[in-house]
Order: sequence, then C-alpha cells, then structure tokens
Amino acid sequence: MLTEKISLNPNTDHLKNFQRWKQANGDEFSLWDYLSRVSRVELAIAFTKLFWPDFVEHENGIFLFEAFNTQVYEQWKTELGNDIASIERVMNHQHIDDILQGAEKVGIENLLYLGQSLTQMWETRLKLLYPHRRFQMICNQDESTVVVTFYQPFISQP
Repeated sequence: MLTEKISLNPNTDHLKNFQRWKQANGDEFSLWDYLSRVSRVELAIAFTKLFWPDFVEHENGIFLFEAFNTQVYEQWKTELGNDIASIERVMNHQHIDDILQGAEKVGIENLLYLGQSLTQMWETRLKLLYPHRRFQMICNQDESTVVVTFYQPFISQP
C-alpha cells in the first residue's frame, strides 16, 4: 500500500527567516525543525484560539467568539434586515493581515495557504460542535490580502 502525503503547502521561498535557518542548517531543515528552534509553547497555546476557535451562538447564528459584539450584531441586524446568514458572513469576516503582523512580507500565496488552512480547521471545529448544521466556508484573496469567513446558508430567522 502506498502512503500519499496530502497537504496544502506554503511557499517557503517567501519565508525569509526560515530561509536563513535553512541555509545555516542544510536542505533537510523543515518547517517543523524551524518551529522547534524559534517558537515557544506559550505562543503555540495562543495560536490554538486562531486555529481551533471558540464560537458563540446568538439568535440561531454562530459567530467567532473573539469577533462577536452584541452591539455590532444589532447594528448589522438593522442594516441587513434580520438576515442571520448575512450577519454571520460579515461578522465572521476576518482579514489575515489584520490578525497577524508581517502578512505583507510572506507573499499572497502564503496568505492564501494560511487562509485555506484556517477555513479547513474552522470547518472541522464547526462540524464537531454543530453536527446538525451546515456551514459555508469562504477563503477569498485579492491582490494584497486574504479574507476568511463562514455562515449558515440555510438558516431560519430568530
């Protein structure tokens, strides 16, 4: 039986600090090797909230906990006419370069890699927590940024 590696891959050519480490340590130096040299457990723990986020349920909508604000929700509810799916889509909308510093230095293809990875992890978490709900995951790029969001396409009004 063949073992096949299935993954998204970043473009490490644009990861300048990683390239310096790789040059110093040889071609076999991997991103895992890099992580073990430069990362700390405290930062890894913090990243779990980005990669495996908490959610809040409000009026039948599901929202990123860190991005949810009741006052902002009410403003969008008024503007979007109680359309919960549209409110979810706009309130869960996250720009990668707003979340993490230095996004402009790694190249748009790496931002897309990160955005696609986030949407896969968020989708998995949402399915685990809300197995009877259906979510639409979106990862879009333009010339300078990547945006991720999610919403429930078929949701009843509160």
